Amino acid sequence: MGIMATPANLLVFAASVIALIYGVFIMQRSENLFRSTAKTAPVVLLAVAALVAGLPLVIVLALVACAAGDWFLSLEGETNFLLGLSAFLIGHLLYTTHFLSLISTDQLFTTDMGLLGLILLALIASVLLRLWPYLNGLKIPVVIYAVAIAAMAFTAKAANPGQIVLAGIALFMISDIILAQERFTPLTNTLLRRLSPYLVWFLYFAGQALIVYGMTG
Repeated sequence: MGIMATPANLLVFAASVIALIYGVFIMQRSENLFRSTAKTAPVVLLAVAALVAGLPLVIVLALVACAAGDWFLSLEGETNFLLGLSAFLIGHLLYTTHFLSLISTDQLFTTDMGLLGLILLALIASVLLRLWPYLNGLKIPVVIYAVAIAAMAFTAKAANPGQIVLAGIALFMISDIILAQERFTPLTNTLLRRLSPYLVWFLYFAGQALIVYGMTG
């Protein structure tokens, strides 16, 4: 069965094309208005797609918050980084709010969810232990952010919105983990480190696009 050419799907496709162009040709350019706009536009289009498709307002607002995070993270400076982190934190919390609205308390307290909770706690603990010596004054904000990511993943699994959406959530998480490593740990000249900006961008956008596509489908 082919993909229906609905307005929402066409917007997701347009966003994907812009994201590809940004990642390949624009991302490594010096900071300027064009680069920031090109980085922000794909997720703005995903937000419009969610709105056109009639998705819950909280999903549209989550995407808007993430687009704002893209804008701030495209700019240099510690203040812009903190604003970007805050915007993405809001995005994670809004996604979590949506998933919580789809589940009952009983769905949270099962053996499978308990195991997932332990896995997520172990994952964020291992990441935080790796980052801890380099966080300096950002320890508390980063811990809060890590917990929010885990909460989003946990509630998404409990809500079970479909494999496509869950895959998107997983890619979103992975991109955040790679970004944290790139941002806070000492620079190295390994191939993985050189590829990190591309991995972060493409995994992040693919995650957001899958979330929207999965929900609209």
